[in-house]
Amino acid sequence: MKKLTFFSVLALIISIAYLQSCSKVAQLLQYNVPLQSGSVTINIPPTSDTSAGASGTANNSINIDSVIKAYTGNVLGVSNITSVKLKSATMTLQNADSADNFQNFSTCYVSFTTNTASPYQINIANNPNTYATSLTIPVDSTVELKGYLNGNQFTYTAGGQLRASTTKTLNCVVTFTFNIHVQG
Repeated sequence: MKKLTFFSVLALIISIAYLQSCSKVAQLLQYNVPLQSGSVTINIPPTSDTSAGASGTANNSINIDSVIKAYTGNVLGVSNITSVKLKSATMTLQNADSADNFQNFSTCYVSFTTNTASPYQINIANNPNTYATSLTIPVDSTVELKGYLNGNQFTYTAGGQLRASTTKTLNCVVTFTFNIHVQG
């Protein structure tokens, strides 16, 4: 009976130590989760007033919690986000031609916001006066955007200051790529 009690107590101690180490291991779990916002098409209406800017807006829903859980095997979720950095942003015109393309814009910008944060905008201040159907917008990958991914409703805006009028609605596909750091 004394041996049985000794082994029961020993098994209990080992079990407690094991469970404590499991929780410590869970706390050490870290993942860098790549996230692409999805390709969102924004329609920029034709504008003849070159003193004005031209822009359009579109919405998209992303369940960030589900994305993180899928990437981490349901171990971590949105509450485990420690950092979010923007890796890249692109704009591509699906229906560009020689008269209507990014050359029409002296400046270009894209922005996004969620239902939990104010707009975050990046731009090209001096867009080249050359024919282009696609632009890569420079990003500052050091800016912390953690607060933006607490929401699930994204609103995107694309546009810029015109240097020449546009004659048709431009279908601009905008894509943002993020690096999400999560830790248990």
